[in-house]
Amino acid sequence: MKPVVKYKYDLNNFIKVGESAYVFPLNHPSSLVSNTKLIRTSRVISFDKNTGNFETINTIYEFEKGE
Repeated sequence: MKPVVKYKYDLNNFIKVGESAYVFPLNHPSSLVSNTKLIRTSRVISFDKNTGNFETINTIYEFEKGE
């Protein structure tokens, strides 16, 4: 099962299926991932433009509204 991570969106970057995304994770469980700066995700395999939620090869990302 993939971890579910809340994220803030970087307005200077775009999320596109087939490419990596650049986001600010808020609660990523890996000690290899900083929750304090912009990260590059693995390849995006699905993206819901209405919710901002997307899935990568490794993780499910949920857009944190109000952040």
